Amino acid sequence: MKLRSLLNHSIYLVVPIFAACGGGSGGGSDPTSVAANAVDPVSVVNVLKHPASVSGTAIPPSTSINDSSGAVWSVKSGVVYRAGVKAGFTMNVTLLLWYAGKMYQENVNNQWWVWQNSNWVASADPRPASSSGSTPASSTPATPPATSAAIPFFGVNEHYNYGGIYTSIPLATQAATLVDLGMPGNRQDIHGYDQIDTVANTVIPGMGSNVTIMPMIDAYPWDDPSLNGQTPTEASAYAYAYSMAAYAATKFKGVPAVEFGNEYDLDSHNQPVANDGANVSDYDNNYWPIWRGALRGYYDGWRSVDTAGTTKIINTASSGFLHLGWYKGMLTGTQPDGSTGHPVVKTDIIQLHWYSDGGDPENTWGVTGTNYNVLKSLHDAYNLPIMFTEIGVNTDFTTAQAQTYINKTIPELVAAKATYNVIGLNWYELYDDPTGQYGILTSSAAQKPIYATLKAAIAATK
Repeated sequence: MKLRSLLNHSIYLVVPIFAACGGGSGGGSDPTSVAANAVDPVSVVNVLKHPASVSGTAIPPSTSINDSSGAVWSVKSGVVYRAGVKAGFTMNVTLLLWYAGKMYQENVNNQWWVWQNSNWVASADPRPASSSGSTPASSTPATPPATSAAIPFFGVNEHYNYGGIYTSIPLATQAATLVDLGMPGNRQDIHGYDQIDTVANTVIPGMGSNVTIMPMIDAYPWDDPSLNGQTPTEASAYAYAYSMAAYAATKFKGVPAVEFGNEYDLDSHNQPVANDGANVSDYDNNYWPIWRGALRGYYDGWRSVDTAGTTKIINTASSGFLHLGWYKGMLTGTQPDGSTGHPVVKTDIIQLHWYSDGGDPENTWGVTGTNYNVLKSLHDAYNLPIMFTEIGVNTDFTTAQAQTYINKTIPELVAAKATYNVIGLNWYELYDDPTGQYGILTSSAAQKPIYATLKAAIAATK
């Protein structure tokens, strides 16, 4: 993705703080932040020993609840305890509820509070009306799983949350363009809770039923407000990603696929990737656990809500090309220093980013002089579906070169359905924007020559 440096990753709202019987008072400006204390001792808070409970777990009937940081919660005589210590001020608590990555309590007066930034803040019952009320929640989500649509093979990247042309052009017009191209899939970038709400409440209904939204959710570990400027840890990244993913799962029920993280292997905190990136040892060992924690948290957070596995999860966050070592390390629990036995990242689909300067993904060359069939390597190693969540033409290509690339690559990837289980691609991107002229249309929404080329190439595969 080309917009990392332009993003305002998280926008937080200020909410009023109240004190009342059963709850407590405290600071904190992020209404969606969960207690994810990065300085908790591992001997007390350990997510490996105490993996997060399923969303909807409650006391009663349960006797304890694990949060996404690995802390165990309990209620004794109406008082709430976290990791064996009183969690702020509480009294007369009748229900403790873990829901969508956040801890809630209800007191004898039916008042609700949510735990954020190590304090209780006035809230409401977070559960849908059909599952809330005076009856305690069960240990499984009360709402039935949604039915998922199929993942479109052809789609386009868009960035409604970045504003500009993506908000000035009516969503219905954008949807009509995608349908005309034969590319009804739509990957949308999300970097905070407010942006989750925007896509759920505005983009999905605005695009209509002919377009399928695939959210790409990036709980960037350094954006975690609970860190107060500290460097993330694997535990803090896990908790932050878990909470955002769990919240997103309540908003995007039934989406066929959701993607987590974006090009973590190229993040500016890392040392540059060495060689071709085909080996685990080519990556920065110091920051590797942070990215692993985030990817693990995403999967567990979403699945804590979507327990039926309705939505397929894309959870590798690589820039793709020849970075086979990234997948190997993350999916096998291996670190760049060669150590093994670390936690394993889970994913349902392998994602690739691929641009025209990479050539043919079935026959390309690295800087080391090695020849690669990237699709075969991924297919043989993991036997999982492969999706090009970004694919496009570099801006230094002429129109003729771009058209040649499209006419070769589109039928090749369609043929790779059978050979390597390629299940889709999302072209980068619909409109030209401040990151560059990657669009199928210009920044004034005029069709480029590649518009007709893409449309014809896709139609020829039907």
